[in-house]
Amino acid sequence: HWEGCLGTARRGHSNSQPTDNTDPDTPKTPEETSCVACSTTNRYRNMAAAIKMDELLVSWLGSDTVYENVLSLIEKYRDQKGKEASGRADSAPADPADDSDGDKGGDGDSNESPRCVIPPFYRPARPREDGSVGNGGVGRPRRFKSSGFEEDQTWDGTGGASAAAGEGGAAQPASEPGSGPKTSGGDAASTTPKEEGDAASSDPAPSTSQSGNAATAAAPIREQVKSIYAELGRDPPPPAQGDNGMIRVETEEKKSDRRYLTPENFVRVTKEVCNFPTFFNGPLYRRILELGNGRNKADNPSKSRADKSTNEGDAEYITYEMFRWYWRQEMEEYDASERFFRLLKRPDRDFIGRDDFLPYIKELLNDHPGLEFLSNHAEFQEKYAVTVITRIFYSVNRCHDGRITSRQVRRSDLLSAFQQVDEEEDINKVTRYFSYEHFYVLYCRFWELDHDRDYRITREDLLKYGDHCLSHMIVDRIFDAAPRPFEGTPAGTNGGDGTTGTTGNSADASDAGKVQAGKVNREYLSYEDFIFFMLSEEDKANEVSVRYWFTCIDVDGDGMLNNMEMRSFYAVQLHRMQCMGHEIVPFEDMLCQMIDMIKPANADGLIVEDFLQPECAQVSGALFDALFNLNKYLQFEQRDPFMERQKREDEFETDWDRFACIDYNRLAMEEEQREEEAMEIDWVTVDDEDDDGEDFNSLGLGGASEAPF
Repeated sequence: HWEGCLGTARRGHSNSQPTDNTDPDTPKTPEETSCVACSTTNRYRNMAAAIKMDELLVSWLGSDTVYENVLSLIEKYRDQKGKEASGRADSAPADPADDSDGDKGGDGDSNESPRCVIPPFYRPARPREDGSVGNGGVGRPRRFKSSGFEEDQTWDGTGGASAAAGEGGAAQPASEPGSGPKTSGGDAASTTPKEEGDAASSDPAPSTSQSGNAATAAAPIREQVKSIYAELGRDPPPPAQGDNGMIRVETEEKKSDRRYLTPENFVRVTKEVCNFPTFFNGPLYRRILELGNGRNKADNPSKSRADKSTNEGDAEYITYEMFRWYWRQEMEEYDASERFFRLLKRPDRDFIGRDDFLPYIKELLNDHPGLEFLSNHAEFQEKYAVTVITRIFYSVNRCHDGRITSRQVRRSDLLSAFQQVDEEEDINKVTRYFSYEHFYVLYCRFWELDHDRDYRITREDLLKYGDHCLSHMIVDRIFDAAPRPFEGTPAGTNGGDGTTGTTGNSADASDAGKVQAGKVNREYLSYEDFIFFMLSEEDKANEVSVRYWFTCIDVDGDGMLNNMEMRSFYAVQLHRMQCMGHEIVPFEDMLCQMIDMIKPANADGLIVEDFLQPECAQVSGALFDALFNLNKYLQFEQRDPFMERQKREDEFETDWDRFACIDYNRLAMEEEQREEEAMEIDWVTVDDEDDDGEDFNSLGLGGASEAPF
């Protein structure tokens, strides 16, 4: 064979198969036949090499490090393309006709949008070589738990007396009777009796084996702050010359009062002294400066009028004297809940509005290591902030008027949730308000229903929720009567323009007239409205959800569900069961079963308090499912007792936490599938002819030539 090939080569022939137009029936010479066999063998060898390369590529990409690097390169490429597209969109002149025809584009318009389709998949922060966790902040200290504070929080305090008593000395008298922390007038909680503070003074000092903050906590507030200013503070500039050219000599006390802290160093005061979360440092610093500069202008009215337009002369840093004044005015007379409330609200208001949370959520996004991966996604940072704020108002502001009062803060878990998210490195472990997985589920569900990408859910869109599980009757009631977030907010309370703030989407301009004097447009659901709906739909065991659905079912608005109202909703369910071929459950049988579980106080109808009984918390939602959610009602009828027992004993605190975990895993698998498809590369393309297939398999080289990933 090789001799024939070499002979053909000497005669100037090619080793490949002849490409001339000779008659195929003409018999070939032995040299030509041997050349064809050589070409086929070389071809098989090339194909075998291609398959081997594919196998090596698969094993190379199987490494975790390589896989993460490739994903990061793809993400950077997408970010770059998105920025270029956004730049082109910003530079292009606005066309008024586009806004008017925005609802007619359908899905075709959404494909041309430079926006990202869904938020980035959650990626935990990578630990550095020194063991610390990376984050977006610069020079941020390690996260640590708050040490709490003593009952007496006056500036001089009784902490020094407690320490002296612990060391064997006699306790010094308390500063003033009744000067301990207090609550705002009208709140349900009352101040702790002074006897507790007196009893604390006779307790022994904490042992040295306790936390490192124990010694600091035993000292008066004045000593704690003075030590921080002495350690981290900066010396003030020398005093200016007087009119006579003489330099005024300052005492050491005056000089220490003018010593100041920068925002980076003030974080110790925020956490150790004020007991606020770490990411409250920036807003707290700005609030102290705002109030301190306002006090200076009030003390010098002529100077304030001259500098009103330029803010000339305002302090840029917090001095020791300024913080002492702030503590006595805003901190020492109040407990933790009231301090939290007074810091978040605006100084001229007696409630917390929606926009008051924004500075703190932005600081959290820049500070928390679990949200570092969102640093390059400004749009989704804003969506995350909107989601967190809306969830807070859903749980805390139960009257849905857009105003969180001091009483509502005290009765909620808001303060503990903020402390938990500050101390917990994994953002997804904070299931109250802040979990990124919960945000991912909410936003992706909204995006799946919003086909025209106008950030509005219509009745037709909502009917598709959960595989068309909702009846058209309840969908109409959701749009007509269901509670909406910020529904009762008067015009001008969030920005002064009559709107409830922005959500950062393309429909903001058209939504400017959505809220006027507390009225909302009920022709569609915004993203915030959808959050209220979804939280209520997936967890019907809490009070907010029960009141949400009770309002929808109570058509006549008399505060009671009678048989006529429930029968009208259930009639739609009967029709759907019949059309889908399910076994029909008569209304009387269903109602009898539900009455046995709920045990209402009045046989004439059901009131909302019947659903809120402690023993009915886990089964009250079954009646609502029976009236308008066919899929969940059928699951309830066919439930497995063993699975129900497992559900009660699992790690999830609420039905919403369980649903969000399951749905997030589903979305995560879909996201990983999309990433794998995006990474699929065709390295070699081989066109096999039909007549060579059998010869190829006979050599044991059969199989796909493309990488199987």
